[in-house]
Order: sequence, then structure tokens, then C-alpha cells
Amino acid sequence: MQCVGKSWHYPGLALARRNTLVCNKQLRWHFACTIDIALQQMASIVAQQQDLFLEFVFEECVDVVHDLTLAKCRDDIFLIGCFRNDQKKQLDWILSKKTNGSLGKYNVRLGKGRNGWINKDNPRIANPQFVVLYEFGNENVVYCFQSKGSKVYTEHEMAESGYEQPQGDYLVYNLIRECNFSDLDIKKVLALYRERTNWIDGKPIFLSGREIVSAMRPKKKRDSINKKNNVIIFDHNAISIDRVLSQINHNYNYSADALTSIDLFSGCGGLTKGLSMAGIRSILASDIDENCEKTFRRNFPDVPFLCKDVTTISKEEVDFLTGNVLPDIIVGGPPCQGFSLANKRRNKVSDDPRNRLFYGFVKFINWYSPKLFVMENVKGLLSMQKGAVLQTIIEEFGNAGKFGGYEVDYRVLLASDYGVPQNRERVIIIGVRKDLGLKPAFPEPLQLDHKITLDEAISDLPQINACEGLEVMSYPVEPQNDYQRLMRSNMQYVLNHIAMNHTKRLVERFKAIQPGQSLIDVWDTHGSVKRGAPDQKSTIKFSQNNQRLFGDQPAPTIAASFQSNFIHPHLNRNFTAREGARIQSFPDDFVFEGMRTKMSWEKGLSQYQQIGNAVPVLLAKAIGECINGLLKQ
Repeated sequence: MQCVGKSWHYPGLALARRNTLVCNKQLRWHFACTIDIALQQMASIVAQQQDLFLEFVFEECVDVVHDLTLAKCRDDIFLIGCFRNDQKKQLDWILSKKTNGSLGKYNVRLGKGRNGWINKDNPRIANPQFVVLYEFGNENVVYCFQSKGSKVYTEHEMAESGYEQPQGDYLVYNLIRECNFSDLDIKKVLALYRERTNWIDGKPIFLSGREIVSAMRPKKKRDSINKKNNVIIFDHNAISIDRVLSQINHNYNYSADALTSIDLFSGCGGLTKGLSMAGIRSILASDIDENCEKTFRRNFPDVPFLCKDVTTISKEEVDFLTGNVLPDIIVGGPPCQGFSLANKRRNKVSDDPRNRLFYGFVKFINWYSPKLFVMENVKGLLSMQKGAVLQTIIEEFGNAGKFGGYEVDYRVLLASDYGVPQNRERVIIIGVRKDLGLKPAFPEPLQLDHKITLDEAISDLPQINACEGLEVMSYPVEPQNDYQRLMRSNMQYVLNHIAMNHTKRLVERFKAIQPGQSLIDVWDTHGSVKRGAPDQKSTIKFSQNNQRLFGDQPAPTIAASFQSNFIHPHLNRNFTAREGARIQSFPDDFVFEGMRTKMSWEKGLSQYQQIGNAVPVLLAKAIGECINGLLKQ
């Protein structure tokens, strides 16, 4: 429906203010009607009310702004959300109860649920300039509103406002004016967003006008070329990613007497992968991050996974999923960075909410009294509160379980001592049940003639430049060493190897940085610019930003931020996810799911963050082999 000025238009709807209180509820059906039928119904209703307003000229309708474009609003933030036409009262709620100049309101649920995390304190989320609504399942029906501010409604307040069956708290946006963008194609935005991300249909999206324009622009498909040999690395017609994924063998062969484990705070599964390579069978894993769950399920399809806060998991849930199989081992890395030693004269350490994740781990040990547990953490745990935190943790484990507690010991293990091309140190705490009469043991460093270098780890992968790479690529060369043969043992193709889309300015900066140098060494010429002021240099300097690594040495610690911390030793770009996985000793058949990178306001871990947070696989394998030797002696 379309009309000029202040009247009906499609797809938006301007609602009459004068004498329409009675007919608003009866006219909701107009979405499926023509303007002629709508006007006839209006005439009938008004006549019944003996109202003299029979001109059918909606003189007092809310103004509709028609001349907006994304180009004019490129820095404004758009909330793209949905409404469900099958839930008629939801649409009524959005477009009714206008107060204080408000045309309507729209809501998103706070907290974690189907729609992911909504952070009300993020200005981008709390204060979008425009709200674009589409009908779920019918993206041809679209409404667009200018928005001004938001307010948190409790479940009780939502119910009082007429919202049907609210669940929890909501962030409610104030819609003040209807508008129309001539260059906005929501169907295209959603189609491409769905294709390029792990977006769940219906989840609210927060994008700037500039990002929407980019989202509507199709990505160019191009073959990646090995320029040195002029060989096409991938032929689009050769094999699809779905076929490659279907050919990966995830069936681990365990012995009849294989030890079993429950893997808490599993992340994407680095510790689980290493233990499985040592012959230890996971019977359950858990992590709170949804992208970690996707990656874990991809690589361990037969292992039940609980995507849940460990402190809220019940024993009944675990027993149901494991079929009441008792774990021999419980492993995990509960975050302890916020660990607090409570004032024991006033309350217990376990009562402090900052310690809840660690005590969630202890809860599982108390439930199942496994033969052994493994807890891994950052090296900084040793010095927290001058060692008092570590001592408290050891004391808690010493009294855990139902068989008199655990003999507990710890070591700092260096990943490069176990065949990992990375000088990463982790604290490993191992406890053995006291009634078994055993002492904790730790893996001895491998007798290596040298430590695996970065070049040895990644040199057989396609040597792509910035902005290059495809979902599936062929290996350009045969494996050059034992490490590469181990990484490629179950794969014919390379996945998760797409280079980041660096700007020309960034590539020029990388060219100026030599091995061992970082951004701080080339600051005057290639330093970062101020956000919003590209002609001015930033005054903030970080020595680890854009550090080019040495190819003939093991890499330093690959943390969650490694996508921007480090530069490839020979190419002018950051590492790909697959190169990071190689540095963490993930075999090439371990496939990462979720968004490749993420924006600051997005929740969930990207592929890079999943990789950086993981326990190096070969270090985990060495720990698993040591556990096997200890418990099976």
C-alpha cells in the first residue's frame, strides 16, 4: 500500500491519532488487505461510533520520512529485529500504547537465551538511531522507525504493559517516528548475514549504516593462486566443504578398558582432543559458550555436551547424559583470575561469588570422587595473592570427594617441551584419590633434537596474502617434516585458512616491520591513527601490537587476541585460524565453527579466541599418556 505525505504507505504503517482509539484494535488485520477494503472498514467503524470524521483523509497521521538513505546515515546504528505475525498480540503491543510522543515500542530479551547475549550497557545496543522490523518467515514485510533511547522492563512491567507471556527482563526501545530507506534491502542483508556468520534466524542484529551497505555487497569469489609456482590452489568445482566435512573420520578407537573423563570448561576441545589421542574417552563436556559448543560437537559428535554455567548444572542432568557411567577423571580449567580469599572470620571462601566457577569444578569432584583430576590454568595463578590462592585451591582439593580427599601436586609445563611449536607455559594441578595409594605424576619433556619452529609448523599451508583464501583449499606441497605429517594425517584439504581483509595502509605497515619488531618500532611512519580522525596519529602505543614472529623459533604464547598481536614471519598479514591451530598443535581434521572474527559488541568466542584459549593438543596428549601410565600400573 502506498500513499503520499501523511497517509498509509507500504511496508511501513502510519497510524491515525484522532478518533482511532476504538478502531485501532479492529484494524490490525489491514496487513493482508487492500487500501479500498481498509477504508471501507474504517467508514463502517466510524459510522457505528457516530463520529463525523468521514473524510477518510488521515490529516493527523504521524509523519513518515521518505527521503532517508543509508549513505546519509552511515554512522547511525540500526537494530534489525523481527516480529511474529502468528503472534498477533506481539504486533499489537509494538504499535500500541503511544505516550509522550512515542509511536510505539520494540523489545529484545536481556540475558542469555535463543537470541544470545544482549548487553544493555553497550551504547550501540542501548541507543540505536533506527529500528528495522521484519516479519519472521516473510522478509518482504518490513517496518522502519526512528528510535530514541531504551528502558529496561522487568517481567512484571512487561506483563502490566500487555505483553503476552513475558520471560525475564527486556530492553524496550522507544519508537518515535516511522521512516523509509529507499536503498535498504532487508532480504539481501539477512541472506548475506546468514551466509557469512553463525547468525540464528530471528536474533537481533546491530549494524551501522556503513556496515549494512557492506553486508548488501556480495563477496567476490576468486581462486587463490600460489604465485611462486603459478598453481591454482583450489578449483571451485573440485569438492564442496560439506563433502570434506562428511569425509572426516571422528570415530576414535578406544580400548575396552579405556579411562573415562568429564571435561569441564572444555572450550572448543583442546584438552579433550589431546586426551582422546592418548586413549582417554570423554563421556561428557560442558562450556557456557555457544560457539565452543558448535566446534566441540563438530569434532566430537558422540560426546554429550552441556552448554551451561557449570554452577547451575545438576547431577541428574549429568547422570542422564552419561547413562550413569562414572568418570575415572575430571578435567578442566576453571577461570581463577577473579578468585578471592574471603575474610574467614566473616564468611567462607566458597561463599564469595568470584570463586563460584572454581567451586563448580569442586562440586563435580564431590559428586563422583574420580580416581584423578586435572586442573589447568595460567602461570599467574602461582603468584595470585602471594601464593595464597594456590594454597587455598590445594586445600579444597585435599578435602574433596568421598574417599578421604586427594593427594595434590602441581607443575608448570612448557608446551614446546612436548612437540608444540609454541613456548606456552601452563600450570597443571593433578590430584589422585588418597585411597588409591598413588602420587601425582607429570609428563617428562620429550627427548627432542630441537624444538619445533614456526616455519616447520605452517610452511606447507597455502601461502596466501591478505584478503585471500577459501573455505576449502588443497595443500600446495607434500609435508616437509614429521610435524606436518602428524597434522595432516587424516586430511586431504585445508579448512579454516582464510586471511584477514587488511587495508592497503595496514599491509604497508606490515611490510616495514621486521622479524622481532612490532608496531612500536615503526611508529612515526606507520603508526595507528586516531579513531574518527584518520589524519592524526594515535598516542597510544602497545609493544605487542603487530609483532612479526621469527620463523626459525617456536612461537610465543598464542593468546585469544593473537589475530592482531602477531604477523606471519614471511607474509604481510596476521595469521589465519588454521595457522593458529597448527601453532596450538590442533590436527588439520579439527574444524572450527562460529564466526571467524568478531566485533567488540558481539557475544560468543570467535574461531581465533577458541584457538587461543585452548590447551595445546600435544601437551594434553602428553598429560593423558602420563595419566594412563599412572592409573593403569
